[in-house]
Amino acid sequence: MSEISGLVASDTSQYEVAENDRTTLDTDGNSLGQDAFFKILITQLQNQDPLNPMEDREFVSQMAEFSSLEKTEKLYSLLEDKLSSNQVIENSHLIGKEINSVTEGIKQNGIVNSVKSFDGNTYVVLEDDIEVNIENIKEVKNVEVDGDNTEA
Repeated sequence: MSEISGLVASDTSQYEVAENDRTTLDTDGNSLGQDAFFKILITQLQNQDPLNPMEDREFVSQMAEFSSLEKTEKLYSLLEDKLSSNQVIENSHLIGKEINSVTEGIKQNGIVNSVKSFDGNTYVVLEDDIEVNIENIKEVKNVEVDGDNTEA
């Protein structure tokens, strides 16, 4: 995991790195979120020199950066939803097929009734409402018709 040093106000109203104040980055690269952004902004406003306050353009620039961050987060969320939908559509061809899977050493097989997605994962739902992550599918077969069982 990476780290970002926190900011604190010094007596000269300049901001310097505090060794004891750290914000941890997520493994997927998310750094400062909305709460952290506002904490830094409030700290800046509270500790500014009253004789030399933060200029309007600095404040506007920071708010524009926050707005951009917020829109980027919304776009990321929309892309995740779209990816989830695409995964369901992409795997819908498994409906009606027989699958064999292994999940944590447990073998499962059955005919796929539906495909669904949640928490960033795509699952097939078998006849007995058993959910199998598509990553655990080891074999896909056509359903046996008149004794003919062919692999897909």
